[in-house]
Amino acid sequence: MNQHLTPLASALFKESRSLTISFDVPGHKGTSDCLRSFFGQRCLNLDKNSRSTIDNLISPSSVIKQAELLAAEAFNAKYAFFMVGGTTSCIQSMIMSVCKPGDSIILPRNVHASILNGIILAGAIPLYLRPEISDKFGISLGVTINEVERVILENPQAKAILLNNPTYYGICSDLKRITEIAHQYGLKVLVDEAHGSHFYFNKRLPVSAMHCGADMSAVSMHKTGGSLTQSSLLLIGNDVDVDYVKEIINLSLTTSSSYLLTASLDIARSFMATKGAPLLDNLINRVNEVRKKINNYTCFCAFNKNNLPFESVYAYDSTKLSINTSNSGYAGIEIYNDLLRKNHIQLEFGDNY
Repeated sequence: MNQHLTPLASALFKESRSLTISFDVPGHKGTSDCLRSFFGQRCLNLDKNSRSTIDNLISPSSVIKQAELLAAEAFNAKYAFFMVGGTTSCIQSMIMSVCKPGDSIILPRNVHASILNGIILAGAIPLYLRPEISDKFGISLGVTINEVERVILENPQAKAILLNNPTYYGICSDLKRITEIAHQYGLKVLVDEAHGSHFYFNKRLPVSAMHCGADMSAVSMHKTGGSLTQSSLLLIGNDVDVDYVKEIINLSLTTSSSYLLTASLDIARSFMATKGAPLLDNLINRVNEVRKKINNYTCFCAFNKNNLPFESVYAYDSTKLSINTSNSGYAGIEIYNDLLRKNHIQLEFGDNY
């Protein structure tokens, strides 16, 4: 398939320039002065309701389906669903697709709140893995192979295992080996790749869920893939019933999905598939250089795989610049606040260390 194509975005742009007289929603009709002054006329023109020319996310059959198939190819998946409820909606749909009320699912303690909420919605029972902990850096790490095997063997009733790839701090467990083990015991493998959409587009980065043979993965394209906030992908592996997953998604999917969000997924996928690799190469080189300078010339310590000598740290996202502040006498959150107030630099996150 031609990854330069953007079928949904192209159809939406064409529709926005048509002379069709609108008696449908949205109610602003592209004529709201207050919205125009804030967003601009082009944005209003692109904010459309479901029309035959631009397909429907509830049951796509033309340009949205073409865009989802292009995304599936780019991410090495059998299918890729465009999601407009953020990765939270992806995660909840994943869990509800494999767990019925009373079913057990294995997961690490250091998961996002959306995963716990998904378990509640599914009526599933969580079985916890113990991630390794770095006392030096004050963070949770990955999970070891031995810990995964222990929990699986102690809980043969489990239906699935869910893992982070990577954690919020950029740490990856041995996902490929864990996937192989889980499949040997008949478990589905679900992956939270909220911070890993870029893994699919550069071989110097940790291996992605779909390349490991995982069954489903929730991918925040808006975090590291370049789409608009709240737009994500739910990737489906070879041994999953796509139609059944779609039924689960449609239980909570809005019937008025934003075309601004879905078109941004189409555009971002094309950009990353055709131009992402060299840009990520450049980013990796620059971050590695900054990391080296921080570790050699300051009292701070920037993480890398070498200074995290733990079995559970199988790989590290080298585009992530996570800096420990313990030796500086300042808490991480203090530096976070100072950089924002004094230097107008917005970091992603700050905690005690």
